[in-house]
Amino acid sequence: MMKLYNFGVLWLLLLPLAFTSFVHANEAIVNLHLASPSTTDTPRNHYIHALLTLAFAEQGKQVNFIYSIRPMNKKRVVEELSKASSINLAWLSLPANSYPDLHHTSLSIYQGLHGKRLLIINKNQQPRFAEISTSAQLKPLIALQKQSWSDYDVLIRNGFTVNGELDYKGMTRALETGLADYFPRSVSAIAAEVTKLQHQNLMIEPTIMLQYPSHYYFYTHKQNDALLMELEAGLLKLQQNGKFEQLYQQFFGEKERDLALSSRKVFHLN
Repeated sequence: MMKLYNFGVLWLLLLPLAFTSFVHANEAIVNLHLASPSTTDTPRNHYIHALLTLAFAEQGKQVNFIYSIRPMNKKRVVEELSKASSINLAWLSLPANSYPDLHHTSLSIYQGLHGKRLLIINKNQQPRFAEISTSAQLKPLIALQKQSWSDYDVLIRNGFTVNGELDYKGMTRALETGLADYFPRSVSAIAAEVTKLQHQNLMIEPTIMLQYPSHYYFYTHKQNDALLMELEAGLLKLQQNGKFEQLYQQFFGEKERDLALSSRKVFHLN
């Protein structure tokens, strides 16, 4: 059986194959050319690895993950995927019909989890937030986001007050000093984030959740539709046999329970 490789020099050796999802239908190896994370301290996505591995296993395939040498941010990922060049698969949340050359799978990878936002606040402000029962009460308070982040546009369109001028360190400092009121962050990352900020007087606000539609799908260039069809078939099998939900609960179920998502006041945003 073909030996499985990962990263490094193999990228150079297999570059001519970067545009090919899998060479022949009877081969048991699927080469997935993925973008390296944009920052060196961002770990590889173990949930995505596990999901892809299971989905292709349902189709009788093994997966060979090959990462780009150069890191890519989201903009670069979309550009490279649109050219059908160095990568052949990515997981993205994109506006519908915004990239006609890119096709995507039908199942929401994170089941809408990335559209759920909790608030990092100053610990001294907890009683104030506990009294908030409507989004109208929250809107005059100053939220923090970068203007280049998708949440910034969502909050602005929904009438929230947002400071988008600060870098990350400046945001946490603004919360500490009272220059801002809250910092919406993804449910999937907020616990680890606050742990890193434990030396500051910050906490996860325990009663409020912002939620808006945000779904991630696997995307590829239309030239790689054979790859996409294979992946789609595997994902649907995982959904039908319950393994999709089992994997999601394995990675995110405890996190959702620890953050008490089901008992929070949910403010739905467009």
